[in-house]
Amino acid sequence: MRGNLILVIVLVLTQISGCTPSRHEMGLAVVRQMGDVPCFSIENTEKTRVGKPNLVAIEVVGEHGEKVWAIEFKKLPPLTPDQCIPYGQTIAVYPPLVPAGPLIPGQVYGVSIIAPLQDQYEAHSYSAEFCLLKHSGSGVRVHQIQMDMEASRWMREVCKVEITN
Repeated sequence: MRGNLILVIVLVLTQISGCTPSRHEMGLAVVRQMGDVPCFSIENTEKTRVGKPNLVAIEVVGEHGEKVWAIEFKKLPPLTPDQCIPYGQTIAVYPPLVPAGPLIPGQVYGVSIIAPLQDQYEAHSYSAEFCLLKHSGSGVRVHQIQMDMEASRWMREVCKVEITN
């Protein structure tokens, strides 16, 4: 009981003093195809077009949370929604923290992009899920997993289907 009272008092005092904890919003990452690999970007909104998001890091994880690629950046030009970073691409001065492993068709992957905007109340990270769809031939197609708004669920099962065209 006493702990709850202290928490309430602290929250009231921060509101009175004008100090509020900073919020960090999550935005949508965009996954598109570049050759046979995914290419990662941030959502195209007015704020991301003019807010100069500072690309800090990209991390890709597998279905069980294991990192399959991770890289950190410093002092790059701002990332714009029309730019994308291909999976596994590195820059000599920024070696990967986790080298890019092979992506397996049919498995679901998650990507997180840390690219804060200048305003602390705007998005600072972006995420999405994706997979590689199998073709009846030898190629693959990058697919960003979408939300089924009617069923309120992510449509991950499409990743297990083989494309015949």
